Amino acid sequence: MSVPLTVLVAALNEEQQLPAALASVEGWPAELVVVVDPRTGDRTREVAASHGARVLEHAFESSGAQSNWGMAQCRTDWVLVLDADERVTPALRAAIAAAIAAPSHAAFRVRRDNFAFGRRLRFGDWGHDEIVRLLDRRQARFDEKAVHGAVTAPSVGRLRGTLEHETLRSVAQYLPKVHDYALRGARDLVAAGGAASVPGAVLHALWRFVRSYVVRLGALDGSAGLVAAGLAAYGTFLKRVVAWEASTPGRPRS
Repeated sequence: MSVPLTVLVAALNEEQQLPAALASVEGWPAELVVVVDPRTGDRTREVAASHGARVLEHAFESSGAQSNWGMAQCRTDWVLVLDADERVTPALRAAIAAAIAAPSHAAFRVRRDNFAFGRRLRFGDWGHDEIVRLLDRRQARFDEKAVHGAVTAPSVGRLRGTLEHETLRSVAQYLPKVHDYALRGARDLVAAGGAASVPGAVLHALWRFVRSYVVRLGALDGSAGLVAAGLAAYGTFLKRVVAWEASTPGRPRS
């Protein structure tokens, strides 16, 4: 039996990951919407349509802006925002259905289990991950920052169950995401008037690594934990040196 919910997915070249994401909610929501970035060059549109999704197209500006635009197109009040590399577990489906049946908040956060190289990361920065993904679109919306926008809502609750996030499948697959997030994060930093310097970039990157690998015990995740902490530190360094470059008056550009 379907629930009065729209599952909303934003996708760019996701023909490989999208089928598993859509299969995890198949036959469950009242509506399935996939918003495709026009730059998509693979079979994302066809894959989405084959799973019964309503396929829309909208130019990507930021994660928050894309989600807000997509929510405005939905036909139900409650929307679950899902990434193409995420899967909804049965326990989470049950929790969402219960929350919608008797809503106590305008939005809900959910725990996300992150996987690297096929292994769940239980420690480090990714071992303690919660994200707001279920929203009443009449009352809640995403902040339209360049990277992941926070959610503005009158109140936010927490759901049982988890999202499974197949985020780091290989270094080659993940590096473009690191670069994209770093460049967009730098724009957010500059727009907010944040100070950036090369020494500061080094210190922030070192702290990001130490926090993930040592303080939050990422070392207990073995090699996967080490790689995840290293990539996070690299992304932090890159974001801050790009912000430094963009905000340094008179710096020659090549």
